[in-house]
Amino acid sequence: MRPLMLIGLAVVLAGLFGLVFEHLVFSAPQSFIDAGSIKVVSRSDRFFPLSTLIGVFAILAGVAMVHVSRAHGRGARAKSHPRR
Repeated sequence: MRPLMLIGLAVVLAGLFGLVFEHLVFSAPQSFIDAGSIKVVSRSDRFFPLSTLIGVFAILAGVAMVHVSRAHGRGARAKSHPRR
């Protein structure tokens, strides 16, 4: 296989892996009340769809790389075998 096609397939697989993990989750403690010995702290989960966005972009980029590799490969084969 051509190197560009292998890289494109790897990027597509990385994009699919990114879509499996839908989003990044991080928790942040928030202090509501801090009055002397009384402290009320809440922990909330926040979601960010970074891996989903990167996954979709990686799949599109990988498909484009595979397509370019296949189109370039056809042109190279056609040039190496001249018509008789």
